[in-house]
Amino acid sequence: AASYTDSSDDETSPRDKQQKNSKGSSDFCVKNIKQAEFGRREIEIAEQEMPALMALRKRAQGEKPLAGAKIVGCTHITAQTAVRPQAVRVAAHLGDALIQILFYLAPVSLSVPGFPVFAWKGESEDDFWWCIDRCVNVEGWQPNMV
Repeated sequence: AASYTDSSDDETSPRDKQQKNSKGSSDFCVKNIKQAEFGRREIEIAEQEMPALMALRKRAQGEKPLAGAKIVGCTHITAQTAVRPQAVRVAAHLGDALIQILFYLAPVSLSVPGFPVFAWKGESEDDFWWCIDRCVNVEGWQPNMV
């Protein structure tokens, strides 16, 4: 089982690896996809401590106040704050959102089709700009919210 202390001894950059999640999507780039299950559990625990946000997320499921939004974001995310972009996803009913997240644990749990994440702990400055480029320069897609 993965944990916060799990790290890959492999020094290969995530940029140089072919990656796919359990759903077959490869529209993401993270350091260790094996941490996805652990990250998901951490987020589920955090959701229990955020009843107001969870109530808003439930309400947004029906109302879709951000329908049509194409959102790109760049922020440091912990397991606790990862609940927010998931709530935005529900509110927008996102099918083509790109979210740039800079944290190594939460992103792998978010790496599902339609919610690409490009980030990993220990990125170099060159990696950081590569990740940003992957989010904002997508052919046929342009964000309308940042």
